[in-house]
Amino acid sequence: MKKRFDRKSGLILHVILVLATIICVVFAACAKTPETPADTTTVTTDAPAVTDAPKATDAPTEVITKAPTEPPTEAPSVDPTEYPYEGMPEPYFDLAFDKNSAFDALYNNDIEIEDGEIGEFTVNLDGKEIKVTGFHGVDEDDYMTILLSEYESSFTSFVEEGVTYEIFIQIEEIPVSSGGLLISNGNGGGTNLAIRGSQGQINFNVGSTAQDGTYPGSGYIYAQTNDASQGAKIEAGKLVHVLGIYDAEAGKVKIYYNGELKSEGDFGSGEFNMASTRSGVLGIAYNASFATETLGRLTEFTVVKARVYRQALTDEQVRTVYENCLKYVTPAE
Repeated sequence: MKKRFDRKSGLILHVILVLATIICVVFAACAKTPETPADTTTVTTDAPAVTDAPKATDAPTEVITKAPTEPPTEAPSVDPTEYPYEGMPEPYFDLAFDKNSAFDALYNNDIEIEDGEIGEFTVNLDGKEIKVTGFHGVDEDDYMTILLSEYESSFTSFVEEGVTYEIFIQIEEIPVSSGGLLISNGNGGGTNLAIRGSQGQINFNVGSTAQDGTYPGSGYIYAQTNDASQGAKIEAGKLVHVLGIYDAEAGKVKIYYNGELKSEGDFGSGEFNMASTRSGVLGIAYNASFATETLGRLTEFTVVKARVYRQALTDEQVRTVYENCLKYVTPAE
């Protein structure tokens, strides 16, 4: 009886163990089922690709920061609109400087530089030393030529209607002889703004077919006396503003110095005479028609501004361009 019972008990125990195993398997299966959502959670957590996405917004932030600063860097540092022609006609030619180059701010003409230096230089304005950007010359090869392409074939009619030459310049010494050309377009005719004689007379001469004007001489009518020891004189070591004007309508030739009329003469009954000159070239510190006449041969100099107008400026306009030049080189306070 006892043996039978033990067999029965063993059978029961075996059944219990089987049931326990089944229950364990079921629990294990149930425990695995939540793992799938857990993986889903993991995927969602990895998806910080979406959370990282906001970092993509960093890119626009960088672009916005850079964009405004880039255009000024690329844009030319000299813009004609920075030098308003308020109160005067727009010039035909306007010499401007940008870093190591010279150009026409109105883009009408090409410029060729024989030699010399473009950069920042110290000049004397009303007793104060200031820094300016300009063209600096120290010897006979330091000059520039303006290729007046537009009116090369009709320069005579251009001048016959009136013309103004303007230059803002400092010379270091009074030339010992004539030939100190500031702006020139002619020899034996044409037009020349120059320093004459050994005492620094400044003058503007216009070629004429007759010699019955107020200050005639050598095929020209001068703005002031033909005696180079007389009249208004340029000052050395100072930044000065000089204009030469041929007023065809009024029949006058004039010279202005620092905004003031210094002298004028009647042109007379003659007609404008171009003579045999290079009518398509304007020289700055150089006579394009007579190569030995260069300002650098006589003195060290610095050109800050030079302009040519298609007409004679009025007294009021001359004053305005002079004041504009002062603003151009004087820092705002």
